[in-house]
Amino acid sequence: MKLLVVIIVLTITQAAYPQQPDTLKYCVGDGNVGVGGHDPVSYFQGQKPLVGKEKFSTTFEGVTYRFDSDSNLKSFVSNPSKYLPQFGGWCSMTLAMGRATTPKYDNFVVLKDKLYLFERTVSVNGRELWLKDPKANEKIASANYTSYRTTGKIK
Repeated sequence: MKLLVVIIVLTITQAAYPQQPDTLKYCVGDGNVGVGGHDPVSYFQGQKPLVGKEKFSTTFEGVTYRFDSDSNLKSFVSNPSKYLPQFGGWCSMTLAMGRATTPKYDNFVVLKDKLYLFERTVSVNGRELWLKDPKANEKIASANYTSYRTTGKIK
């Protein structure tokens, strides 16, 4: 009986206090929305990402993801890791350069079935820099991301 009470209390507590995302691991916006509110599945389907709709949303590790359609939502739920952006959605190129920044969500590339997001400024496009040497950039960004998400700093 005591175990049943504990389970009920834990269930109520989790519903009342939803899991908060790890904001070092994930780049999130207001309301803990990931990928700038864009549908992560849509990046793999066409030339530009679609803005997700609130009615088609789910939460994964405390981050809310929105989708353009119910079928995209179901695809994501069945295999989130397939659609999540690399490096928690932080700009891949600035991680390779030693800092963590929020990307422009329409500036991306899908390489070897992985989604990479990039910052873009007036003078620099992270995507263009990344594509000059994706293998080396991946290695550096990966090491920097590991450091950032565990310590909040890049070595």
